[in-house]
Amino acid sequence: MEKDLFLPIKAYFEAYGYTCDGEVQDIDLYMEKGDESVAVELKQELDFKAVQQAALRQKLTDTVYIGIFKPKDMGRRAFQDKLYLLKRLGIGLIVVSRRSKAMEIVSEPVVSELSVYQQHNKGKKKRLSAEFQKRKAKNNTGGVHATKLITSYREEALLVLDALMELGGEATTREIRALSGVAKSTQILYHNHYGWFSGVSTGRYKVEEPGYQALEEFEDTIRILKAGAR
Repeated sequence: MEKDLFLPIKAYFEAYGYTCDGEVQDIDLYMEKGDESVAVELKQELDFKAVQQAALRQKLTDTVYIGIFKPKDMGRRAFQDKLYLLKRLGIGLIVVSRRSKAMEIVSEPVVSELSVYQQHNKGKKKRLSAEFQKRKAKNNTGGVHATKLITSYREEALLVLDALMELGGEATTREIRALSGVAKSTQILYHNHYGWFSGVSTGRYKVEEPGYQALEEFEDTIRILKAGAR
C-alpha cells in the first residue's frame, strides 16, 4: 500500500532538515525547508495517473517527486521510456524496496533538455529519415499493427518480384536487375526474406507460390512504385 512508502521517504527527507506531513490538500507527502517546498506523490507503480498528478503538483510546489515500490523491470526499455518522460518534465523519482523499505532517489526533479537526447540519438534520427526517404509508395496506415508494413526493403523486393514476373516468372539476376532497376536485387533474391523466390541454378531464379500471392496482395503498391519509377 502507498502508506508503506510514506515512512521511509519521510524519514529520509527529515534527516536532511525538511519538515514533513502527509495529506496536505491531497498531496500524499508535503514538506518544506526554508523557502523550498516539495511534494511527493505515492503510487504502487509508475503509470500515467502518477505522472499526471505529479505534473499538476508542479503548479503548487517548487519540486515534485513520484514515490513507488522498486519495480523488477527498471533496466528494461519500457521503464526507461517512462523515466525519460519524467526527466523531460522535471519530475523526480524515488523507489522503495518492498522487503527492506530502503529508498533510493533514481532521478532528481530537474528538467533534462531535449537537445541532449537529440544529440545522443543523431544516428537513429538519420536512419529514420533515410527509411522515410527510401520509401516510394508511402501508403502505410498509421496506428495499424496487424498488417504488413511497406518498408523500403519490401518495396524493392516487390519491384524485383514484378520484374521477374514480367520476364516470364524465371530469369537471370542480370535480367532482373536491369528490368527492376533495383541495385541490390541479387541480394534480395538470394536472401529471399519473404519466401517469394527460389534458385533454379547459379544466377537464375523463379517465382514461388508466396510470390504470386504477394503480387495480388500488393498490386496497388506495385502500381504506385512503377508509376513513380517512370
